[in-house]
Amino acid sequence: MAVLVSGVEWPGEGADPTEAVASALRVPADRILACRLVRKSLDARRRRKRWVANYRVDLLREAELLDRKGVRAWTERDDLRFGFVDPTAVARQPWPSSHRPVVVGAGPAGLFAALRLAEEGAPVTLIERGGSVQERVREVNGFWRRRLELDPESNVVFGEGGAGTFSDGKIYTRRRDGELGYIFQRLVDFGADERILTDGWAHLGTDKVRAILPAFRERLERLGVELRYRTRMTDLIVEQGRCVGVRLNSGEELRRAPVIVAAGHSARDTYEVLIRAGAAAEARTISIGARIEHPQELIDRVRYKGQRGELPPASYRLAWKPKRGRRAHTFCMCPGGLVVPATNHPERVVVNGMSFFARQAFWANSAVIVEVQPEEYPGTDALGGLRYQDRIERAAWVQGGGDYAAPAQRVEDLLAGRESTSLPKSSYPHGLAPCDLRQVLPEGVIAGLKQALQHFDRKLPGFAGPEAVLIGPESRTTSPVRFLRNERLHSTTVADLLPVGEGAGYAGGIASAALDGVRAASSLIETFAPSLRSIKPL
Repeated sequence: MAVLVSGVEWPGEGADPTEAVASALRVPADRILACRLVRKSLDARRRRKRWVANYRVDLLREAELLDRKGVRAWTERDDLRFGFVDPTAVARQPWPSSHRPVVVGAGPAGLFAALRLAEEGAPVTLIERGGSVQERVREVNGFWRRRLELDPESNVVFGEGGAGTFSDGKIYTRRRDGELGYIFQRLVDFGADERILTDGWAHLGTDKVRAILPAFRERLERLGVELRYRTRMTDLIVEQGRCVGVRLNSGEELRRAPVIVAAGHSARDTYEVLIRAGAAAEARTISIGARIEHPQELIDRVRYKGQRGELPPASYRLAWKPKRGRRAHTFCMCPGGLVVPATNHPERVVVNGMSFFARQAFWANSAVIVEVQPEEYPGTDALGGLRYQDRIERAAWVQGGGDYAAPAQRVEDLLAGRESTSLPKSSYPHGLAPCDLRQVLPEGVIAGLKQALQHFDRKLPGFAGPEAVLIGPESRTTSPVRFLRNERLHSTTVADLLPVGEGAGYAGGIASAALDGVRAASSLIETFAPSLRSIKPL
């Protein structure tokens, strides 16, 4: 038997936790047989900041300690919850040769769907409209640094790894349930830092993501996955209400099924393909706003009360839920990060945040976004949200003066209702154009931003101060469309079609998109290669 012990002061990297655990339990150290770190996080609530950890502890006579605060029995469910067993380690029937799955999109959802299927012997074809990660990095750097022409097919949002490749690489989740534990372990297998298995606020960093993807690709190829880059799906082939394949931009037809469509939140033409094929969809609530940028030192000073020391760059997560008015929150906070261009459409401006693993840049940034309901979209069809986003992005291009400069406004000017005439230095590579964001964002979004910023400034003094600038628009935080699915994750109207991930309206980041892809693959595995026995421990 073992126990889960919570709230132990973490002794540091590489240090033996036995004494700290024994002290927390108030027992002699020789009663501790073994400790395994489950999770650690920074407790910044008190003046003295400290790292606290949870441990799985084997000890003598554990029963007498179960009534103590922060101690409970370790269960088989915990083995799944914290990824101590591999939910894929099961014996299964052979995969039937008659079913050859196609996965569309090589973002987190598509990559992990293809991986799970291939691990069970499925002959998978993975198609991706963009290039490999090495090609993408060259193309994106050319667009950002040398002002080369934007490639609509291979850019910040399209290509191997998806939009998360050029981000902070956040994989925040309080859970490590079986499938999530599997995802995290596979990321470590492909080169991620082992600390992601235990860090409460784990992130990969854009540099680490770019290093992980080639190893991921090598594993897929070794498992027999056929990868096709620079290949775009132009149509789904549907016969008698069932998806039987895809048509490609080359004119080739892949008559293979089932089809998992793992398009990201910016694949607007893919949404149209799905709807044209008969997939039921509905408009979905989204959040729109701008990315706020501060000097990182300001955030450190406020969050750590001037006592950062050896602590990591400070972060924050803020929310505003008024009794009346629009909800707002910060999203994708990037400590020591950069604000970057994130459009795949010519003559549109979209921004996002990105950090390297070390988070050592001068600035901190985060989206500040406001809730927008489908009733506000032009039209009543499922794609109204796309038109709403596009109208904002086109206005941003105009206000930025072209050439992908981003319209920006000092927070103090926004709150005072005046246009900015000057701006602080920024990380945004294409330059900022001072403006009045009322010319870019709808009136309701501006009103929501003002309320939220004033509230956030009370929480973090200086948040809305003279060093804060809003860079817009942050318009693609999530998909404005949701494709309807049944309990097996198939489209409710087209059999053997599985829309998954952010583009399908069922995820909001790397971890949740990967999880949705794994669950779609698991659904097919249970149908075509059901298990013969239960899971094994790692």
